Amino acid sequence: MTRSRVAAVLRDTADLLEAEGWDPRINPVVSAIDRAAGYVPGKGSVDGEQTTLEAWDALVTYLGNQLVVLWERDPGRTQVQVLHAIRSAAKAVTS
Repeated sequence: MTRSRVAAVLRDTADLLEAEGWDPRINPVVSAIDRAAGYVPGKGSVDGEQTTLEAWDALVTYLGNQLVVLWERDPGRTQVQVLHAIRSAAKAVTS
């Protein structure tokens, strides 16, 4: 898996969440990463799953090893913060 592919999935994730509206319980980051990578849990390809895992790891690393689910459910977390973190993680992957 290339770093550029992981970064592209993260950028696509942010774009999806911006278009659809982010909600930590209804439209969480992990689901958007799966969709951006073209991965359907239980049905997707190994490549799609690997891309999802690497994108997830890149975001976790950007967040200082915080669990994304807990981070995004933090009271007061905003869509702007979520999109910024995802896009920043994408930039960090290719830096």
